[in-house]
Amino acid sequence: MDLDQDLERINPQQESVDEEIEDGWDGSEAELVADDDAAVYEDPQTGIRFNFTLRWREIYHCLKSTGYIKTTGTRAVVETVLLAVAACVFAGAWFSQHSVDSLVFACICVLLIAVVWIVPEVGLRRQSRRLASGEEIAMEIYPDAVVITRGEKETEFPLDGESTFSAQYGNIIVLFHKGKMAILPIRSVEPGVLPEVQAMLLAGTKPRD
Repeated sequence: MDLDQDLERINPQQESVDEEIEDGWDGSEAELVADDDAAVYEDPQTGIRFNFTLRWREIYHCLKSTGYIKTTGTRAVVETVLLAVAACVFAGAWFSQHSVDSLVFACICVLLIAVVWIVPEVGLRRQSRRLASGEEIAMEIYPDAVVITRGEKETEFPLDGESTFSAQYGNIIVLFHKGKMAILPIRSVEPGVLPEVQAMLLAGTKPRD
């Protein structure tokens, strides 16, 4: 997808990213699974398993909400103010002196303001599309851990109430543990087990500031 198409998607008249994230259950069914890794002396625990594929808009919403990839910030605001002041100065010089150079520099400052805000947004959307590989993800939630399997790779997020953080951004739940991050789209959780899933995550994680 080229830059022009990405810029068109940023136009507020285009589809809203948040509107594209589904509010309801997508029909995915959960299944109960036994904890095969439990020690012999431990009581067997039953987990809930989901299978889903992340959509690029869900990844985008996560990265933007968590600030994992910054598209705006103090630096952008400072740069915008400086460029706006410079544009006003050059515009004033053009009105008073009718200098073509001043008009050109004023236009350049305005274009740079657009670059400061638009280019990071385009980059974030491209990154989100790249990360949305279409690979199926299996997530198993137990009272003491969340186990995520993607291809041959397995990642565990302990639910010990201390080392894993969680946050909900709209219709996605995000887990954080030692530099790792996992996304659970609520659309993939069967309504009948959603309260139980939320209870286990709430009990086993700390809220992310």
